[in-house]
Amino acid sequence: MTDFLHKLSTKIIRENQTVVLEDLNVSGMVKNRKLSRAISDLGWRQFRTLLDGIAEKYGRDFRVISR
Repeated sequence: MTDFLHKLSTKIIRENQTVVLEDLNVSGMVKNRKLSRAISDLGWRQFRTLLDGIAEKYGRDFRVISR
């Protein structure tokens, strides 16, 4: 999973000057039993952290907006 997230975040950052990500309420989504496992399995926090770091490395603009 980590390799996939790293490759995806690098691709997104390299292909865009600005990347905007919504600040998801993951803890609220996990309360939904149907979504709980699928959301927990995804590395949302790790993906966001990777996007932020890679954007800084490539001099791109990365922003997180509130819900």
